[in-house]
Amino acid sequence: MTINATLINILHICHRELWLHAHAIRMEHTSDIVAEGKLLGETSYPQRADKNQELEISAEIFTDKGFVTCTAKIDFFDAIRGVVYETKKSAAKELAHVAQVQFYLYLLRKNNVTAHYGQIEYPKLRQTERVELNEEDEKKIESSILKVIEIISLETCPPTLPKSKCSKCSYFDFCWSGEE
Repeated sequence: MTINATLINILHICHRELWLHAHAIRMEHTSDIVAEGKLLGETSYPQRADKNQELEISAEIFTDKGFVTCTAKIDFFDAIRGVVYETKKSAAKELAHVAQVQFYLYLLRKNNVTAHYGQIEYPKLRQTERVELNEEDEKKIESSILKVIEIISLETCPPTLPKSKCSKCSYFDFCWSGEE
């Protein structure tokens, strides 16, 4: 089983979306909001690609469920300063963003790569957030990995969230078609 950073992010948003995404039911390609976020990430800091590297990283993590492969694709990593940069459209799902960056830091450290901190940038809000990873955070990441395994191992899809939380989700039509 492979757990990636996207699944860690989605865990903190919606278990139903997590299960669907993990079972290859993907709706992001239909979402203008997802497309806008991707464009924002690609255009907000054009000079960043010159100074930082894209990095794909993985680690075998031993859990009570056995070994699990964890992977991530970090868009911008400053190897000299040991900083992970992540660009996000809005701060609305901030906990998920922090967990994703902490997962990056966790995997870097598991591979003995110096990673001091992460920085989440919200260009539309003109804000940044520094993300640290301490021992307690590492335990939370390991718990998140187990929770992801638990959810994607379910035989059936988890229930929907309240409709009011779903309005901007790319899975909205999928989950709520036929509902009034």
